[in-house]
Amino acid sequence: MSYLNHPSVLSFALPIVKSAYLRAGIDAEFIELPAHRLLQEIDAGHTDGDVIHAQEIFTPFSNIMKVGPPLTRVEYLLLCAPNVPCDNSVLISSPETIVATDQSKRVITSQYPSARNRNFYPLNFLGKLPELLNTHRFNYAIYIVSSEWPLPESLQHLQMHPLFSSEAYHILHKRFAKLAPVIGKAIEDELEKRNSQANQITKE
Repeated sequence: MSYLNHPSVLSFALPIVKSAYLRAGIDAEFIELPAHRLLQEIDAGHTDGDVIHAQEIFTPFSNIMKVGPPLTRVEYLLLCAPNVPCDNSVLISSPETIVATDQSKRVITSQYPSARNRNFYPLNFLGKLPELLNTHRFNYAIYIVSSEWPLPESLQHLQMHPLFSSEAYHILHKRFAKLAPVIGKAIEDELEKRNSQANQITKE
């Protein structure tokens, strides 16, 4: 099972999915992979699934299925360095280069056709993406964050312009279709347990 080096994946999604597999009594090995070709590897059957992906990212792949309820709601963001314009005009008319993973670029140019004329710099190691803006190598990037989990610390000094929202799911190769309901129920139970714990802490 692959996962991306993204702060919210490491801190929230990965523990949830690991606990769900333990709950279901299924052994799973989790390995970090870069975003480049990650979905192609699942689609080809070389890996079995991924911890979490936004649905627009995996929908074009015919052998990949979502499993269980969404792990979280996500926001596609335009990240901007301090003191630069930060709105939709960056996608439409700015000459500046935008850092994005291959799949994020595909989704954004589909949602915003005018962005197809922009210059994109491919970076498929998500953990390094905010750093490029924080060190002033680039001014703009496309990033995905959960709207329900705490904002990663690496983004807190950057401007953020919301582009659109979606949902993110655990995904598997379709050869596991018969097993998917078991895993999906375990994910649902794990989410309910964690929500109940969070509500209890809030009451206290």
